[in-house]
Amino acid sequence: MPQGLAYLDTAAEGIPPQAALEANQAYWKAKRMGSPGRPLLYREYDELRNSAALLLGAPADDIVPLANSSVALDLLAGGIPWHPGDEVLICDLEFPSNVVVWLQLRDRGVKVIVVPSRDGVIELQDWLDRLSPRTRIVSVSQVSYKTGTQLPYLIDLARHAHAAGALFCLDATQALGRVPVSIEGVDYLVASSYKWMLGPHGLGIVYRSPALADLLASSTAGWYSIEEVFHPRRFDTFTAKRSAGQLQAGMPNFPGIFAMRAGIDYIRAIGVPQIDRHLRPLVNALREGLAGEGLDLLTPPNACYASGIVAFECAEPERAAAALAGQGVIVWGGDGRVRASVHLYNTEEDIDRCLSAVRTLSLQSERAAAK
Repeated sequence: MPQGLAYLDTAAEGIPPQAALEANQAYWKAKRMGSPGRPLLYREYDELRNSAALLLGAPADDIVPLANSSVALDLLAGGIPWHPGDEVLICDLEFPSNVVVWLQLRDRGVKVIVVPSRDGVIELQDWLDRLSPRTRIVSVSQVSYKTGTQLPYLIDLARHAHAAGALFCLDATQALGRVPVSIEGVDYLVASSYKWMLGPHGLGIVYRSPALADLLASSTAGWYSIEEVFHPRRFDTFTAKRSAGQLQAGMPNFPGIFAMRAGIDYIRAIGVPQIDRHLRPLVNALREGLAGEGLDLLTPPNACYASGIVAFECAEPERAAAALAGQGVIVWGGDGRVRASVHLYNTEEDIDRCLSAVRTLSLQSERAAAK
């Protein structure tokens, strides 16, 4: 944790625990052993999958660590046999990684349907009104990077998507490690590790339902994704793994895996439900305090939509964030808003310091300028 600061920017960068530094040292110790150290690397790979499986409540065989969420979404999009007229359903609260991957399919006749939000909220019926027999996939974030809106009806949405013959993809990047995440009804889940899971860059967690094994078998191919590397007929044929490991084409990112496991185990030792329950009063105090300063909140007030993020509109968000940093409060400023995020290392003092800085800087004038 940065000393002397109120760090409220985990939605951009999580702060790894001390155990992550020690884990990196363990990696280099194994690496310096040369090839005799490889069993230690492979063991850590399996242990990470086990830890992530426990975090998600999923079988370890259905978990694979990949470079990032964008790579994972590309593999999913590349495995679906698209036809002209097919539709992808997303919403206007999505981060670009869950947008451009589908937009690139338009030259194949695939249409991207964007569900609009109102005051940071999208109701279940808004999705159902646009779901049709042409929908091939519904892809949605559990928590919006922009507003902090958490969608409380994901299991129902997945059920309706399946009833329409569509797949259901969940981006849990702004959720996993901070709020409870369920894989019920989820065909495919992606989550970057460097935010709420307190992990490194260049690595994320993917859950792939066993039902997608055949669909995604041709998404990628490499020596790590097949059953028998030195098959006697390897110049004629190969067999893709049936596990989610079929998506891991080559040598894994072992340094990241060591650090990522440390972050996940740190989270699990406390418990995500406990983290969420403990931090809800802080998030609520932050939201109410910012609203009380006359700021135009993007985060919905209803508790059912709450997550770890609170955001407000701002005409000059970069300048506002820099001004807050000058007061020792680290938040994110960009995309027309200032975003604060609360994780397990934050305290009431951090919230008070943020609200005091906002008050001192008279950021309510930003709202007036935005109008």
